[in-house]
Amino acid sequence: HEVVDISPPSLDGMSRAEKLSKAARTSIILALARRVPASDWRIDVIASVELRLQPCDAKIPFSLPWLDKSERKIAELLKIGSADKARDLQPYLSNLCVDEKFRGQKLGKSLVRCIEDIATTTWGYSRLFLHVDLENVPALNLYKGEGYVDVKRRWNPFWAGRAADIGYFVKKFAKDHKN
Repeated sequence: HEVVDISPPSLDGMSRAEKLSKAARTSIILALARRVPASDWRIDVIASVELRLQPCDAKIPFSLPWLDKSERKIAELLKIGSADKARDLQPYLSNLCVDEKFRGQKLGKSLVRCIEDIATTTWGYSRLFLHVDLENVPALNLYKGEGYVDVKRRWNPFWAGRAADIGYFVKKFAKDHKN
């Protein structure tokens, strides 16, 4: 059996720009899947979630790292946002999804707890951040029920549209972790 490496990206000795670039290109994706009945090789993904390092400046990450870098640079030049928070890379939970047919079975909660365990036990961090649409009541209830609290900070430059309507949450864990 091959061992899967779930350690955090090594950022030692890198400049801030290099750290941001590597963090944006490195993530862990957990997926729950099942074999399609009457098939030897096809699977259906029924749930998934992503973990990566992300600056904790409340910015919603794009899937294109160059776009994040450009937007942060513009915000910095215009003195919008929180540059000090942008320097602090922290674990970030994103893209949690569960197939509608499998909701209500605590799969989302289980994946969140797996990500929390990786972020704290394997990566050694004591906080985990995420964004959630405040109108997505089931997701909001899941995160609040797991101990996430709204940090009351929003990424809200004039070009970001309704981004300020998206909640930015954090969960703090025991202090015995390294970060």
